[in-house]
Amino acid sequence: MLPLLLLRINVKQHQDLQLPPYAGSMLRGAFGHALKHVACTTKLPSCQQCPLAQLCVYTQVFEAPVHLQSQAQAQFVNPYVIKAPCSNNPYIAANSMWYFDMVLVGKAIEQWPIVAFAWQKACQDGFGKGKSAAELISIYQNDHVLYQPQTPLNHYQLTVIKPLNNSNQVTLNFVTPLRLQHQNHVILHSEQLSAPILLMGLAKRIQRLTELHATPVSLQMPTLLAAAQHITLQTQLKRDTLARYSNRQQRSMNLDGLIGSITLTGDLTLFALLLSLGELIHLGKNATMGMGQYLINRD
Repeated sequence: MLPLLLLRINVKQHQDLQLPPYAGSMLRGAFGHALKHVACTTKLPSCQQCPLAQLCVYTQVFEAPVHLQSQAQAQFVNPYVIKAPCSNNPYIAANSMWYFDMVLVGKAIEQWPIVAFAWQKACQDGFGKGKSAAELISIYQNDHVLYQPQTPLNHYQLTVIKPLNNSNQVTLNFVTPLRLQHQNHVILHSEQLSAPILLMGLAKRIQRLTELHATPVSLQMPTLLAAAQHITLQTQLKRDTLARYSNRQQRSMNLDGLIGSITLTGDLTLFALLLSLGELIHLGKNATMGMGQYLINRD
């Protein structure tokens, strides 16, 4: 339905690094800066002025295409997700090894060699406010090495997505804030959340990714909505307060969302594959920087 490539990026830190809460924002910024440096051939100050913008890897992967109208840009979904390291210890000492994951979606998978080289440059340029220098050691897919600096690229295989075994009940454990939007507002109170809002939000995200970056599929939204209305939802959620500073927009941005668990009960047959996909592509706003990441309790 939706081609995915899950990558594990292994890094050696050369200088001490203090990770911010939910480090996906930091990683996304470093990746975007490095990707633009690697991919841009014209070196124009703005992508909007560039005659190659529609062909550029940077705009295909990281930015909404500049030729789209503002409304279409607002609905654009980027074809990647960064899964930041989840650790109780945000301090990474010099000479330590650490890793994070990245998911490439659809046509972005074809650009993975440039993505790999961009991460190599991002590590060299450094992470965080202090630009703490690091080194890309390797990129893996499962136990298979895809890339090591100064060596040829190896072949990849698309990540296999297995539908849920239990189609009657599932628990989603959100490890990063869920910023699910409904009626133009981010849901910040669990009582505002319902099974149809959550499940249809996931279905719309998947369908939009296929429309923009893969072979479009029709998920039969009316049928899914009818099924979702018969599913019950129980939550153990709390609001998580988070802000980040956007260098590009030169302002602080609110990233509040909901953390905790959501249990869905009912006939989940039509959503079994979608929920498994969501574990990799996340749910809600700011998914590219790791927000809305959940783990499925498969016990």
